[in-house]
Amino acid sequence: MDQTPIPDGYGPDSELDYEGPDPVWLQLAAVLIARIDRGDYQPKRPIPSIVQLVQEFGLARGTVRKSVALLEAQGYVRTVPGKGSYVLPRE
Repeated sequence: MDQTPIPDGYGPDSELDYEGPDPVWLQLAAVLIARIDRGDYQPKRPIPSIVQLVQEFGLARGTVRKSVALLEAQGYVRTVPGKGSYVLPRE
């Protein structure tokens, strides 16, 4: 499991700080985790697609993919090629 630390201070409705100290992909990962924790994205249901997240946050596809890959590495989602990324049940 990836041990990259997720920065504190980002909630489910946080704006990304493009000039801030934390890389944008880590900020996005923190926002997505906060949304999962809040219940916006339910277990066994998909999170928004890469394209939807690109549009919502105005980021490059590679940046969004890196955030989603971190969520997968840390056990928050499972990515199914061609289908999307699904929230894993929390234990």
